[in-house]
Amino acid sequence: MFDWKLIAGFVCGLMLAGLLAWAVAAWRRGKAIRSGKRGERIVAKELARLKKKDHIIINDLLLPTSNGRTSQIDHVVISTRGIFVIETKNHAGRISGGEHAQYWQQHLSSQSRTLYNPLLQNRSHLRAIRRLLPKLDAELFSTMVVFTEAWRLDIKAEEIIKERRLLPDRHIQRTLIPEERRQKQWWRPWKKEIVLDEHKIVMRIEGLLNEIKRRRRIIDRDSLRDIAEKLSAANVTDNSARREHTQYAKQTSKSVSEDITKGICPRCGGQLIIRKSPNGDFAGCSNYPRCRFSCSIDRLHH
Repeated sequence: MFDWKLIAGFVCGLMLAGLLAWAVAAWRRGKAIRSGKRGERIVAKELARLKKKDHIIINDLLLPTSNGRTSQIDHVVISTRGIFVIETKNHAGRISGGEHAQYWQQHLSSQSRTLYNPLLQNRSHLRAIRRLLPKLDAELFSTMVVFTEAWRLDIKAEEIIKERRLLPDRHIQRTLIPEERRQKQWWRPWKKEIVLDEHKIVMRIEGLLNEIKRRRRIIDRDSLRDIAEKLSAANVTDNSARREHTQYAKQTSKSVSEDITKGICPRCGGQLIIRKSPNGDFAGCSNYPRCRFSCSIDRLHH
């Protein structure tokens, strides 16, 4: 004779364990989103300190793109000193990577995780903005990647970095150059921003306002409102469209990972081959230099 109480208790236990496992998985999936939103709030609060008469700030801007999709931009600062397209990353630890690499590495103690190159993200964001402002000169735009928690940035440029020769020495010393040309210093070098060129910067949040304020004035105040109105008018506020954007971003990330594991370049469709460098072997596109895609060998064999 069956003990129905025992069977019912066993089934209820399984259901409870499954529900708990589902809740933990959902919490982990949402952890990255919550962390990203927290970083965006930190940067938005910092940007709010800028003088309103010279700066107009738009946070969480979703713009349509030429392929019918959308591009989500964390922050846009429309300033008398230029237009700054800002990508926020709330990653702790040491961040390493290359300017043209598809993925960067986050190093936390003995752990290492990958993150999509935010410079590549910002490149698509800049295209979406310039599509709406085609008459503005390219020199007016700067892309900035701001880390709110990282304690060290080791981002290498594959091309010569332009030094700020017209600025005082203290600003030139703040410019990071490739490892082989970098002077060793005993104080904290990770406090400095990395200038890949005058319009492409990777930095910690501490230097964000100074980086904007140091630029010379190149836009009059009346034009600021016109630019801000055009971007605000194009902003997609429909919640269903924003959910669709999030879903598409996840699918794209999965598709890129699948291409890499198959040895296919996700940018141009070329073959990924093992290349050697002084810093170690890596996987690069066979169509180099036309295509500069690269990733770690571990990513290739993941």
